[in-house]
Amino acid sequence: MERLVFRSFFCHLSTFQLIWFMAAGMLCRAQVVTQDVRERLNTPASLRCSLQNPQEVLIVTWQKIKAVSPENMITFSKNHGVVVQPAYKDKINITQLGLMNSTITFWNTTLEDEGCYKCLFNTFGAGKISGIACLTLSVQPTVSLHYKLSEDQLNITCSANARPAPMISWKISGSGIENSTEILVHPNGTTSVTSILQIKDPKSQVGKEVICQVLHLGTVTDYRETVNKGFWFSVPLLLSIVSLVILLVLISILLYWKRRRNQDRAVKLHSEGRDDELEAASLYTTPNGIVTVTFHETTTM
Repeated sequence: MERLVFRSFFCHLSTFQLIWFMAAGMLCRAQVVTQDVRERLNTPASLRCSLQNPQEVLIVTWQKIKAVSPENMITFSKNHGVVVQPAYKDKINITQLGLMNSTITFWNTTLEDEGCYKCLFNTFGAGKISGIACLTLSVQPTVSLHYKLSEDQLNITCSANARPAPMISWKISGSGIENSTEILVHPNGTTSVTSILQIKDPKSQVGKEVICQVLHLGTVTDYRETVNKGFWFSVPLLLSIVSLVILLVLISILLYWKRRRNQDRAVKLHSEGRDDELEAASLYTTPNGIVTVTFHETTTM
């Protein structure tokens, strides 16, 4: 009988303790209000923590959450003011000096700053009360859209570089279109996505508008390009043009050489006094002594 009473008392005590600990835990979690922040890379960013229930706070500590254990970054107290750990000198500061509300600011965010941070309120009587705020860094898309048109194929390329990785889609009509995508992650944390459309019937797209749609952080932006006819070379056409140019150059050289030879011959005959042999040429001596030769047709009566 005594054993049953003891067990009943133990069960009631355990249930009471469980309810108390759950309520205390929920109360502690609800006491600190935080908000996750997304900012652009290489710009200032701020994280805030607010202690909702009045407490006697002795010191506020900000920690960076790491895989092994949290790392102290900066603290604030009435007695010692702001104390920044050496690893974070000139990188962060507490920009809202308070024991109930605290804000830290990163002067110029880098990739190493992305992650989650714990604000820890050390109180008298209630112990440590903490909250967690996370910082996510982004880079706005840089987009390039261009095309290459040839006689038998049209390639349209849309490339977007951003953080986090963007997504590319197309608005284009027609058939015989193939799409390939390349993804490249850069050391600076950005990702380049390149989408290439290969169109086998380029004439069907001439004069039409092609739209590249870039999705980044829930926002879709359209980039437009109109395909112009332009001018291109085919191999047979290129060979024909080259051959024609070479032929014209050879004919010009031949005619110049023939004319030059006749002029030299006429000058020689004139200097030797053999003008009777000049049947188809007229000589004219300029005032400065230069002899010019003009050839003409002769008519026999």
